[in-house]
Amino acid sequence: MPNVTSDTLTSICLNVFEKLNISESEAEIVTRSMVNANLVGHDSHGVIHLPKYVREIEEGVIVPGASIDTIQESASISVLDGNWGFGPVIATHAVKLAIQKARQTDVSTVTVSQCNEIGRLGDYVCLAAEADMIGILMVNDHGGGTCVAPYGGTEGRLSTNPIACAIPLASQNPIVLDMSTSVVASGKIRVKQRLNESAPEGWLINSEGKSTTNVEDFYRETPASILPFGGIAAHKGFGLSVIVDILAGALSAAGCSRNKDARVGNGLYIHVINIASFRRFSGFSAEIERFVAYLKSAKTVVGEDTILMPGERGWNEKQKRERDGIPIDEETWRQIQALVWRLM
Repeated sequence: MPNVTSDTLTSICLNVFEKLNISESEAEIVTRSMVNANLVGHDSHGVIHLPKYVREIEEGVIVPGASIDTIQESASISVLDGNWGFGPVIATHAVKLAIQKARQTDVSTVTVSQCNEIGRLGDYVCLAAEADMIGILMVNDHGGGTCVAPYGGTEGRLSTNPIACAIPLASQNPIVLDMSTSVVASGKIRVKQRLNESAPEGWLINSEGKSTTNVEDFYRETPASILPFGGIAAHKGFGLSVIVDILAGALSAAGCSRNKDARVGNGLYIHVINIASFRRFSGFSAEIERFVAYLKSAKTVVGEDTILMPGERGWNEKQKRERDGIPIDEETWRQIQALVWRLM
């Protein structure tokens, strides 16, 4: 498995997009989204998607340079139509718009439809954190991608419906929650397949409702389904997934989960809170830092050296991968190299 620097991956992605006549600004946003995902250890959202992006551009699924239209707007909200452009480009625009509105109206909400897949959610909520605001982002699969079984069911009826939130701190990296409401993101099953590894128990059930660890079952004509998160309390993950689907799908007009024939994209629900509208940021940050220290003061279980806050594992992984390089599985690297040669 090759280890590749982030600079090398960035150069490869930018060169590929240049060969496809993608504008420099869009290429940089999409490339940053992929490489940043790899850096923090979310390989399922990283450069594994480069061949897919190229294929979807060539097939007309992704429309480079698509306009982002405003369907409805007030001082504090916007409803956007991304016209099936690059997901990371649309999501970046939408979050920056929400930040701009929150500066004026204390809190803001932006929804988006007709948006292709945006990748790792954590990147976008961190844009709000960089502005000393709280960012919340929920995403469904635009009605498609129904690979998650509802609690008590054996067939896919929901997408993985992720949610992310970033809390800014004055002297530390932000706290970043970035999670699917399913037990695992579907892209992580693809990573397991590329590595020829089995899925852990508790990820998948087959059409008869029995647990399976064979990742190939997920890609069969009658596919296995991912479970909602929560184990014996999976009704909680299911309930949260329903709420995410409604906010990201119904409120945006992208549509809630419906069937496997629906076009897969992302419906977005973005909420930004301007901390300064409630209290001085310094006081807010000091309280969160005290809270974090209190949590970390708890005795740890055997085998754990420290208590990690949401997102901390990713920040640690980023430091490691910036130093040692990013591991890329052999199949993904082969596909990227073949892509580069084809476009030469």
